[in-house]
Parts: sequence; structure tokens; C-alpha cells
Amino acid sequence: MGGTYTKKERDRYLMGLAGQNVLYGVITSSLAYYLQFTILIPAVQVGIILSVSRIFDAVKDPFMGAMISRGKRQLKDYLLKVPVPTAVLTVLCFTNGIYSADSAGARNAVITVSAFAIYIVWETVFTLGDIPISGYPSVLTSNETDRTKLFSLRPLGSMACSLTTLVVQPVAFALSKAMGGSAADERNAFVITVATFSVLGGALFQLTAAGSTQRVTGRSESKSLAYFVTNPLLRRISVSGILGSLKSMPAVIISPLVTYYFASKNPSLTLLYTFLWGAGNFVGLAVSMAAVPVLSARIGARRLYVAANLAAIAPNVMIFLLYMKYPSCMTGIPQTAAMLTLTLMTGSCASISTTVQTLIISEAVDLEERISGQRPTALFFSMQTFIIKIGAGISSLATSLCYAVIRFSSAEAETLNAYIAGGGIPRLEEKYSVLMTALFFLYTIPAALGSLLSAVPFMPGDRRRTGCPR
Repeated sequence: MGGTYTKKERDRYLMGLAGQNVLYGVITSSLAYYLQFTILIPAVQVGIILSVSRIFDAVKDPFMGAMISRGKRQLKDYLLKVPVPTAVLTVLCFTNGIYSADSAGARNAVITVSAFAIYIVWETVFTLGDIPISGYPSVLTSNETDRTKLFSLRPLGSMACSLTTLVVQPVAFALSKAMGGSAADERNAFVITVATFSVLGGALFQLTAAGSTQRVTGRSESKSLAYFVTNPLLRRISVSGILGSLKSMPAVIISPLVTYYFASKNPSLTLLYTFLWGAGNFVGLAVSMAAVPVLSARIGARRLYVAANLAAIAPNVMIFLLYMKYPSCMTGIPQTAAMLTLTLMTGSCASISTTVQTLIISEAVDLEERISGQRPTALFFSMQTFIIKIGAGISSLATSLCYAVIRFSSAEAETLNAYIAGGGIPRLEEKYSVLMTALFFLYTIPAALGSLLSAVPFMPGDRRRTGCPR
């Protein structure tokens, strides 16, 4: 079947992508904070829950991608059935009881195990929609230009994720304060807030494939995971993504950084600073949509990918150096202006890198069709979800290990919350300086290292042919 997608198909896909990203944004922006700082599960246990879940989820993605590619169902079938269960499970992730040292060990164990189990199920179901939606533009049209245009609009989904990240916690904090401000109130406020966003996200997600037609099909492959070895372009982008796993660290650490350094749990300040440091993502997404089609055609996807990653190193390092010079004054106007400028740069680089990564995977699918006659779209795009999740898992584990090194446990978190409730400002208190430094370090330096490592497999010195424009 030939042809290309209609405007209605394009618009529904983008609305569905936005809805899926709302659900993803709820989890990525708030679940780690909720588990550690709201229901007070110890930091090490939270790190284990998140890292093990995400690494397990990442490892299974290629197998699920192979299953989807080899199965009889179209990508559209998954996109019609997965949204509602995903929305329901998103709410269930925030329904745990409150962990307490005064409670029975069995009760605390149930809270921890249930948090782990629900999150594992959420990730499994989410993946059944994430892989198809990632590769859906590849089956909506055989026209390479139209495909590139649709892939370049994918940052609209990321904008929805960023908006969700921006408002979920401030709304929950404001609602909690209105309800009384206790730990139970904060927990209930998160449940109500998450449920509201989940209904919205699930409804939009359901539109993804409604009324659309798959125009590109391919033969079912038999090699399955062997493609990761035999397809040189897929192999290279996979290695790059794994090496760059720590680029996910800012998304993991932004919530406690804003909450404890910049806002001291004040809802208005949380909204303000989340918006300021998230502005880089919004600007970057807009830049990515406008620039990637032009630059990838002019200099090639591979060169653009390398340039975007290398350009992200300096501003990340500079943010940390700025903090080291002004450790308690990063809320000042000059420091805020400087950090805003630097986060605009890092956000733009990250958005361009992610968009180009999608284009390279799409090119790998085309390359495989030329090499073997197979077109395993879902399997290849499962590599992108693998990269995202392995990065989040490794970053979560690194964060929990850092908390363990500086001895910031659930007891210290409870003490910190009480200090803030009494009017204290952690960034001005010497005893919290180690925590503040750790938060800024995690926000910047791992991302700089990950950006450098991401570029290595695509450095110009490697002249092996991959089928990717240079």
C-alpha cells in the first residue's frame, strides 16, 4: 500500500503522542519524589525499586519489540488497546501507604514490594504502547520526506511531558497545603492530582491510531535480536545510547533539586523554578522541530548527532562551576539568568540529539530492508525505548548510591521536611550543604560525561559504512 498520511491522521497521532507523554511525565517527574519524600520509603530501597524496574524493563524491550514485529497484529492494534490500562496503572503507582519506622516490619515490606510490583506492571503495559507509537510514523507513509516531517514533530509529545513535569508537583503541593499539609494529606493530594492527569493523558493517548491506516508493511523477520549485530547502523546507535545513559540524570534529579534547593517545597516557587529550568526543554523542542529537518539534510544525521552531544558538555559543566562559586546564592538574579541561559543550551542540544536518534533508527529500518528485505519496525524502535529506560535505570541507581554515600536516608528526609515545615531554607543551612552540592553535581556532571560518550561511536574518525549520511 502506498501514499502518505492525511492531516487528520497526523493530528491524531500527535495528540495521542501528547497523551502518552502526559502519562510518562507523571511517572518520571513525581514517582521517585513520591516514594522517597512523601511516603518515606528509604532512599536505597527507592533506588533499587526504580533502577531494577527500569533496567529490567529496558532489557525486555528488544524481546517485546521482536514479539510485536513477528506477531500478526499491526502497530495500530496495540495503540487502540493499551491507553486505558496504562492510565489506570499510572494512578495505582501512587496509591501506596506511608512507610514508617514505627510501623511493623511486615507492613513496611508490603508497601515497598507493592510499589515495586505495580511499577513493573506499569512499565510492561506502557512498553506495549511505547514501542508502537515510537515507530508509527514509519508505517504511516513510505515517503521519506513526509516521514522526516512527522518524526520532527515528535517533540510536541515531549512538550506535553515537560508541561506535566512542570505542574504535577506544584499542584500536589498546593492541594496538600489546602488539605492540611500532613504527610497523609500530601500522599492523598498526589493521588488526586495524578488521577486527573491520567484521565487527560489516557483520553488523548486513545486517539493515536483512531481512524488511521498503516501503509507500510514488511515481511516478518526470523533473525530477531540478531539484527542488533548484523545491522551496523542499529548497532552503532545502540552503543551510543547505552554509553550516554547518564544523560538521563537531569530528569531524575530535577525534582529534588527544585524542591529542596530552589523552592523549599513552596508551591509557587516550585512552579516558577520548574518552569525556568524546564524552559530549556521547551526552547530545545521548538529548535529541534525547526532545525533538524534542515540540518540533517544539509550536514547529515550522524554529524548533527555528534555536534549536538558535544555542544551539551560545556554548559552542563558551567552550571556546576557556577554553583560552586555561589553555593547558597543560585536564586540571585545574575545566577538565575546565567543558569537559565545554560539550561536553554543543554535543553536544545538534548532535544536535537533525541530527535536525530529517532531519524537514525528509522534509517536503520530502511537499511535493513535494503540488506535483507525485512522491515522489523517495532523491533528496531524498541531500541530507542531500551536506551531511554536503561538510562533512567542507571541514573536512578547512581542517584540512590550518591544518597547512600552522603548518608541521606529516609530519617534525614523526614527531618528535612520538618525543617522546611518550620520555615527553614535548606540552601542556607550549613548542615545541608553536602546534599545541595550532591544535587547540583548529579544534575550536571553525569550528563556532560554521557554526552561525550554518546558522540564516540559516531566520531568522524570512524569511516566504516553504516548507510547513515555523514
